[in-house]
Amino acid sequence: MRLMGIWQGLRYGTSTCAPAAEFFASVPSDLWTDCCVVTRGSGKDWEITRIGETIARRSGIRGENTRLADLPPDSLLAKAVRELDDAVKSGAPILGEGEGQDEEGHPALYRSILLPLAGDNGDIDLLVAGARCRMRPQDA
Repeated sequence: MRLMGIWQGLRYGTSTCAPAAEFFASVPSDLWTDCCVVTRGSGKDWEITRIGETIARRSGIRGENTRLADLPPDSLLAKAVRELDDAVKSGAPILGEGEGQDEEGHPALYRSILLPLAGDNGDIDLLVAGARCRMRPQDA
């Protein structure tokens, strides 16, 4: 919800999205561990960069960069970015919640947000995804 508040506060006038540069400057460092940046690569495929330590670990990813196609399918990060095209088309945040898998393949409940951001020309050319998860309680 903190990310949504920052995003909403940076929208000016009739602009659909918050400007990317201002958004990045406004996000506190403690939130970046659960976030990543999603951009179009040179081949127009989605690339995920600046992957925070916690979201990477919980998703079973090593490193700060990966291609969308290389994400483990039921991982926290894959679930958080699954509606990229809808976020770009609508220019609106996409909230998600459900069940995925943690880094060890165990069921985990998650909540996520996908925020489209405007580049210098006003077009949506990147997004920020944030997600957190917890182990699913076992049935008694």
